[in-house]
Amino acid sequence: MSDRKTVLLRACLDMLRKIEANGYVLSPFETTVHYDGADCDGACLMEDIASELEDS
Repeated sequence: MSDRKTVLLRACLDMLRKIEANGYVLSPFETTVHYDGADCDGACLMEDIASELEDS
């Protein structure tokens, strides 16, 4: 697996764990994770994943 895909998968896992650990339902589009040196919400993460998949 490419390094970029690993970064994105780890970000997704971090986001899902963050949502699971919270006591109530959180929107992934409002939940942030940190990767590539910046905080990114679910919409940003989705765009990065889509871009990576298009490049594959």
